[in-house]
Amino acid sequence: MQHCLELLKVREEHVRLLISRQITDEGDPRCGGFRTPEFHVEPRESGFFLSELITVYVTPGSGLYLNAEVEQAIRRVLAYMERHQRPDGCFDLSPCNFASPPDTAFMVNAMLNGWWLLEKCGAPQCDFMREPIRRLIDKASRGIAAGGFHTPNHRWAIASCLLSCEKITGNPALGERARQYLSEGLDINEDGEFAERSAGNYNQVNDDQMIRLFLATGDRTYLEAAARNLEMMYCYLDPDHSVFTNNSTRQDLGRKVYADTYYILFLLVGWLLKRPDLGRMAEWIYQDCRGRGAYPNGVEWLLLFPEMDGYGAEEPFTPPFQRYDRLFPASDIARIREGRWSCSLLRGKANCLYFQHGAFSVYLVIYGNLCDRRNFLADTLEKTDDGYRMRAHAAGWYYLPFDEPPATSDWWAMDNPNTRQRIEGLPLDTTLTIIKQPDGVDLRLTTEGIDQLPLRLEFAFLPGGLVRTEHFIQPALPGGSVNVLDGSVTAIGPGGEGISIGPAFGEHCVQQRMGGAYPLSAGHHTVFFTAYTPVDRVIRIRAVDPEYRP
Repeated sequence: MQHCLELLKVREEHVRLLISRQITDEGDPRCGGFRTPEFHVEPRESGFFLSELITVYVTPGSGLYLNAEVEQAIRRVLAYMERHQRPDGCFDLSPCNFASPPDTAFMVNAMLNGWWLLEKCGAPQCDFMREPIRRLIDKASRGIAAGGFHTPNHRWAIASCLLSCEKITGNPALGERARQYLSEGLDINEDGEFAERSAGNYNQVNDDQMIRLFLATGDRTYLEAAARNLEMMYCYLDPDHSVFTNNSTRQDLGRKVYADTYYILFLLVGWLLKRPDLGRMAEWIYQDCRGRGAYPNGVEWLLLFPEMDGYGAEEPFTPPFQRYDRLFPASDIARIREGRWSCSLLRGKANCLYFQHGAFSVYLVIYGNLCDRRNFLADTLEKTDDGYRMRAHAAGWYYLPFDEPPATSDWWAMDNPNTRQRIEGLPLDTTLTIIKQPDGVDLRLTTEGIDQLPLRLEFAFLPGGLVRTEHFIQPALPGGSVNVLDGSVTAIGPGGEGISIGPAFGEHCVQQRMGGAYPLSAGHHTVFFTAYTPVDRVIRIRAVDPEYRP
């Protein structure tokens, strides 16, 4: 199936909205910029929006082809950008970065798509913008090359931008700077994970830059890196087609996002590598996106490479993400999925397990306060014959007096953590064994070492449905909780999906939570299972289809 015309119409609608938000008062210093809903004008966004305006203006078949209103909007935004470009050539990302080389690189990369479409258009009505855009690119690229970056992905945005700008401006210093970044080597591991570990955002940012690096250099190494990351993404799709983000190291942590932005990446990499399997995945993402009433981006790429549109879509497709069972050791995560349910295990995190049935999910935190260790934090995560095993060691400790009097009596001036001896108290060794079952997982929780430590298993469910046992039924309210003594707990999500957990156990009602502990979620409904160490319990978590009755 081909989608370019449909996405072009969507882009036309967005351009009309942009024009309605553009400041046209010539007495306003922000004239030509675009107001956000917060009445703010973001300088960096101007380049992204300029590319959108160019796309509909220079494309024959667009309802806004050579449109006079769009032409005026382009003239205004070009004037705005010339006024708001910093002396070094860079633009601001005003929430955090001013005169920012990496943020300018992202902006220019977006502009390049419009520039390449402009190059394909020979209409004389387009000539007014060619030289101003070239000047913007020339000045911006000099600022990008002279500046630096913050995070790993910035290097690839800068390098791909400079290599492309070198071809436009003829400035060899840009390519030299780009090759300095590229000489550091790509930050992608054997599993296909980039250093920033961000399935909800920066994976797709990196994949986009890998594609641009390939287009600028012809080196398939970059395409193959993107393909490896895209293949890894199969293991990050949950049963409701959302992307698992609870192990991210960036701002997408815990956000509910979908794979929409990956549509054009799968399509581009599939077409460029002649891999129709990736093209078929692109089509699946497109249809999933449409099923939620949304549209993916990417029309500029389809216009630049029209023969790519629909690549692989006509061949039969068996979703490769319906079943997986994979450990990502470098990323401290294991992911399991069997059709309608998925399970995620996270090493080193208090929210150590997530289980999801359809769109309904629960996560597990084990609270067992021993000295300064508040929660179970797995030191190891290993694969077994029938599942996984997580182990954690904790112990109390106590400072000893200095052998010699310290130089100061000021406690805070003493370097206690590094210079004062301490002894280890009683240990607690906890093992969580996860055994995969057809409709869920079994958890075996065992402890060795200290006894009589009050342990609390906190199962945090998404709210909006019901929680019931053999003895009660109640609404699952945000911030609510219940301490269950026995039986089996079934939580029912707003969409009717159910998750059962049991058998429950309740040996105490210790609710205190000391500083540094993983917080009790105000946005979830928490079910407590409690016990004293030593513990040897098996808990079954299952995806179920319950009836709405006690």
